[in-house]
Amino acid sequence: MRRILVTGASGAFGPSVLAGLSSRPDFTVFGTDMNCPPGGIVRPCDMRDRVQVEALLGDIRPDVIVHLAGTTSAEPADAYAINVEVARTLLETVEKKHRDARVVLTGSAAEYGVVSPAENPIPETHALAPVSIYGLTKAWQTLLAHFFTHRGVEVVVARPFNLDGPGLSDRLFIGRVQRQIEAILSGKAEKVKVGPLSAVRDYLRFEEAALQYEAIARFGAAGQVYHVASGIPVSMREVLAGHLERHGLDFSCVEEDAVNSNRSGYDVPMIYADTTQTRRLLMKMEEE
Repeated sequence: MRRILVTGASGAFGPSVLAGLSSRPDFTVFGTDMNCPPGGIVRPCDMRDRVQVEALLGDIRPDVIVHLAGTTSAEPADAYAINVEVARTLLETVEKKHRDARVVLTGSAAEYGVVSPAENPIPETHALAPVSIYGLTKAWQTLLAHFFTHRGVEVVVARPFNLDGPGLSDRLFIGRVQRQIEAILSGKAEKVKVGPLSAVRDYLRFEEAALQYEAIARFGAAGQVYHVASGIPVSMREVLAGHLERHGLDFSCVEEDAVNSNRSGYDVPMIYADTTQTRRLLMKMEEE
């Protein structure tokens, strides 16, 4: 029976990963959250506190750690403290006291920065050139993964593109759209206000992303990066249309204007993933 620890288990994506892993009869799954009562599969832990991290790992003694805890904050100090320092604390604790544990860190397509349409689909070997605080801190985290791999820690990076599911942050397109649709349905607003919708992205539903995380956790090679993505380019207009349709709405309630964008000074016209490496891992899982 393998013991799996999922950090950030109460975030938007965490419950999907917990549910997917818990469905495996050979896994015993635990999660962490900063503000939850003791007991149950989700344990209270402030991942910024080294003492709490060491106590948690000592109690659970995980075989695999899926590290989802992080922040999309654009505040440099907050982003560095949570996306970089927490990962470093976790990896140092594993190196010193739990060297048999396997760690899956969560990266981001934001690590790639601005890419040209001709460079798509993006492979995992594409140069990292982040242009956002979030992308920068995730790139530093990836460097930590390589650093600790060479020190003998078994680390692999799952690098999501865009995830689609309930409860996402308002800093993300899907999260903003979800809140505005909810406001329209409750009679608190009349319009979904968005920036230009011509950009092309790569979206994956939570359930499918959780399956890819499982494949990466089980079969990914230490020191390697694997995309969590569909590999299918889709325009932001199509993404929004799908969310509107699910709620019985159409584009008559949409206000598209550059002033509504949350981007400051840059945008990526097209980015989608090469998922060849991840598909191979999924095939291994299907062959079992």
